[in-house]
Amino acid sequence: MKLPRIFALFLVLTAGGALAADGKAIYDANCASCHQPDGAGAVGLAPPLAGTLGKRITTPAGRQYVPGVLISGLAGKLVSKGVTYTGIMPSWQQFSDEELAGVVNYVLTTYNAAELQPGHQPYVVAEFAQMREKKPSGKELKAWRAESE
Repeated sequence: MKLPRIFALFLVLTAGGALAADGKAIYDANCASCHQPDGAGAVGLAPPLAGTLGKRITTPAGRQYVPGVLISGLAGKLVSKGVTYTGIMPSWQQFSDEELAGVVNYVLTTYNAAELQPGHQPYVVAEFAQMREKKPSGKELKAWRAESE
């Protein structure tokens, strides 16, 4: 059965909205308890996501760092907005690449929109699939973080 063009266009447009909604749902259910519903973080527990990632992902190292942390997790000290955090970010590799791309794109467009550069490209599934194959070490992640600051 051939779909009318207008119906096919409707499906394409609403599918993009569904991805954004899924990212919000994943964030609310799995990330907000530590990083807070507004992405502001919790001093001593979890660094802020709001206002910290838009500039970081403009570098190749930063673009790798964000999905790398979700795939591999991260432990130890890091400084964000002048506050030192010592803790553990668990790996979220149990989520699909589509879900991870959805949640990262949600965080970027919701909490980092003012920092996103003109021409910003949302994360795509392939970036998470490649990172999953590589599974970076904590040492690599920390080097990417330092390089992207």
